[in-house]
Amino acid sequence: MANGNGNALTAAADHAIIKTFTPLVVALLIGLVTWLFSSLLDVQEEVAEINVHIKHLHIAEETFGSQMEDMEKTLTDLRINVGRLTAH
Repeated sequence: MANGNGNALTAAADHAIIKTFTPLVVALLIGLVTWLFSSLLDVQEEVAEINVHIKHLHIAEETFGSQMEDMEKTLTDLRINVGRLTAH
């Protein structure tokens, strides 16, 4: 192997390794990109759901505020009527 055939064998071995591992690396990259894309879609869906929940919470907060005002008016009227009944 002193005549230079060692370099040819090394080149062939490297080429075989590249041929072996290139499809694996490509498959790994495709899998990684697919996983990232699906994860991104899942996160986007969750964000959309959270935005809907936040809108509903704002609507519920406004409704609750008006209901609290109505309840305070009713409670005030009830106190006035109880005060009138106990004063006589």
